[in-house]
Amino acid sequence: MKVGPRSENISKDASVSSTGSGVGVGIGGEALVGFHEDAISQAAVGRAQLLLTLVLGLGLAAECSELSILSFILPSTELQLCIDEHRKGWLISITLLALAAGSLAWGILGDRLGRRRALVSALSVAALFSAVAAVMPTYGTFMTARFCSGLGVAGAVPLTFSYLSETCPRATRTRYTGLLHSFWPLGALFTSTIAHLTLPSDGAEVVLDNREHWSSWHKCLILNILPTIACIVGLVWASESPRYLLEASREVEALAVYQRLHRLNKARTQYGLTELELPGRSAYRDRPVSPSRNVISHGLSTFREAFQRIYSPSHFKTTLLLATLHLLLGFCYMGISTFSYSRIRETNDLHYFSMKKYISNQNYTDVMFNSTVENVQYKECNFENVTFTHLHFNHVEFVNCMFEETEFNNVKSSITYFENSTIKDSRFIDTDLTEQHFLNCNLINNTVLSLLTDCVVDFDYNIYLNDLFKETIAWAGPMVPALLVLGFVLEATSRPPVLVLLLVLASVVSIGIFFLVNFVSTVIVEAIFKVLLICAVNVLTMVVIEGYPCHLRCTAHGMMRSVYHLASLCAIPIYGTLVHTILLFPAVTTVALALLAAMLSTRIQDNSKVLL
Repeated sequence: MKVGPRSENISKDASVSSTGSGVGVGIGGEALVGFHEDAISQAAVGRAQLLLTLVLGLGLAAECSELSILSFILPSTELQLCIDEHRKGWLISITLLALAAGSLAWGILGDRLGRRRALVSALSVAALFSAVAAVMPTYGTFMTARFCSGLGVAGAVPLTFSYLSETCPRATRTRYTGLLHSFWPLGALFTSTIAHLTLPSDGAEVVLDNREHWSSWHKCLILNILPTIACIVGLVWASESPRYLLEASREVEALAVYQRLHRLNKARTQYGLTELELPGRSAYRDRPVSPSRNVISHGLSTFREAFQRIYSPSHFKTTLLLATLHLLLGFCYMGISTFSYSRIRETNDLHYFSMKKYISNQNYTDVMFNSTVENVQYKECNFENVTFTHLHFNHVEFVNCMFEETEFNNVKSSITYFENSTIKDSRFIDTDLTEQHFLNCNLINNTVLSLLTDCVVDFDYNIYLNDLFKETIAWAGPMVPALLVLGFVLEATSRPPVLVLLLVLASVVSIGIFFLVNFVSTVIVEAIFKVLLICAVNVLTMVVIEGYPCHLRCTAHGMMRSVYHLASLCAIPIYGTLVHTILLFPAVTTVALALLAAMLSTRIQDNSKVLL
């Protein structure tokens, strides 16, 4: 095919405009860049881009839901799957590891197989194993299914942004990527709303709910798959990225996509490009083919080749700088999330224990307790011929007490202990009280009629799910309009100044950590910091997309997201430890990291004018 005069002119102009993303692409690559920008501009902007943004946004929402859902279902899974504190931490860690590994793998596949095909595959894996996780009966199988689900949904971020950016003209791409990114906090809002409507908010209700064969947390997990399924269905009718098709030497299919976008946008003018104006064969890059037929060898060679290209001399400095920034942002974001969650829980616990009742030197004879006993310490009390029936012990302590001919019938306990007490001629019928609840006690001639269980987890009824719901609404709600506005701001400004400003503001806000005193102040500081940081991530995402050529774009973004999630994994234990120190330490740590990121951002090359 011959290159039309129009395409030749565009190619010459593109050699100037695509410097940032075309390093190492060559003259042929510049011809494709110029042709694509001309073709996508003639297809106009409107309904087609909005529909694609909506579909891809559902996939992005699913990625946020993958992590958000864990905090809500952990109390229920802790009880039903018998998960102790150590294994609860592993459940979160394994999800982040899956997101890190999946981001890298799907990013590479996005450049190999195509954005749409890789995204459909990734989300199909996520939907399948999310459904499997909802019916897993043990901790090991549940964690394995969650890991596989995380591997799948990890492809959403590195694939969706490249996919959408390559379907928009340069002048409007930040507007639509801002709209796309706003679906990420919408995923958290969706998950928190579903959890609020389906899950019990009180620990005692969780205990009752888990007696059901199909308890609420299973339903919550199933409902949480809806955005993933909706995205897959939408992608069935979506077209592949035309820029990828050009890169893959499928120029006729690319032209058909441009024409379809033109029809969907209902442009008034007739679409001007034809097959005669497609770039000539010399414009297309030769795609390497692995000589090995072994799947494992082919996979390893693909990964090795991807790393070699990303860290080639032409991209090395850019890759190192952007990877460092993703590491700092991922560390700060998960750090403030971990710190705020732990701080809120610690504040609630302090308030709860400050209201504890202390009862001492009391005698109870022929008394029946049939309502919940909560937050009480009984010291040196005598219980004779007393019945505790159909009730819950919640944070109750019996210290140096005497129980004689006492009956415990259908009693459930949470953080309850008998210490240095004597229990004589008493009966325990259908209770969950075990040896671990009796510390240095004298047990004489007692009868136990209860179903034994291998689970020794002492479930805490104080789960504070309502506070978690309010906290999620507080940061996710304002994040949606902030990302929408940022998309329009980036249309008129270059990337580095905006990124520096956002990170400097984030460092200023993080000073507020030193002044946290209650739930409200913690949520306000967390919400503002998270909004600024995710806006910074949005700017950094555009820098990645504009900084690499088409055949490396998803690979580079996947690698950056992998670093981001690994940094998040490292932040959890560090900020979890800082919760128990004076507030000066987490405040100084966060301020320093945010300022370091701001300083590094000044070294970013502005590629806002490049063509993709």
